[in-house]
Amino acid sequence: LKLKKSSPLSSIIYEITKDYGFSAAQAGEIIDLLDRESGKYIQSADNRIIKNRNWLIIAPRETSKAQNIIIDKDEVKLVFEDGTIEFEELLLEAYQASASPEIAQFDAEKVKFPLLLRKRKQGDYFYPMGMQKKKKLSRFLGDLKVSVTAKENTWVIEMNKKIIWVTGRRIDDRFKITASTKKVLQLTFIPRVY
Repeated sequence: LKLKKSSPLSSIIYEITKDYGFSAAQAGEIIDLLDRESGKYIQSADNRIIKNRNWLIIAPRETSKAQNIIIDKDEVKLVFEDGTIEFEELLLEAYQASASPEIAQFDAEKVKFPLLLRKRKQGDYFYPMGMQKKKKLSRFLGDLKVSVTAKENTWVIEMNKKIIWVTGRRIDDRFKITASTKKVLQLTFIPRVY
């Protein structure tokens, strides 16, 4: 089914989006979003429509209701509401260790896809890099003196219900590179500039 950018299309878009708080006047902006790059969005009082590759995703603006994003093995670049994550698999000889918290480097053999990108939630814990015991994520962020707003906007990547990376902060020690590592999975987080 091909839809032309005409007034019937505007009517269809409005019918689809009106229950999410979007007005008839915004239908044209939603159509224009189809030609924009991934990560662009428009919003109503409660929701936003985000361009993600060939899709438009309707997502709640409230962080507590934010969506979960599945990450498949062939992912190269993932654009989401707070930025972009780039994925790269490297042979051990080709990788350079990074101290940047926005670059996560894992033993690729320890990471099993699919992964899940989601907002942090109450009760989350992980084993921060360099520690042998688990720590509640709320306490970890508190120790870093992270603001309440930044805490609410913290994203994690999990695998089989285990957090492997507090995005832009620290990886889980269980997935780090060791002497027996052969391949490195490198994730680079590029925050959205507001």
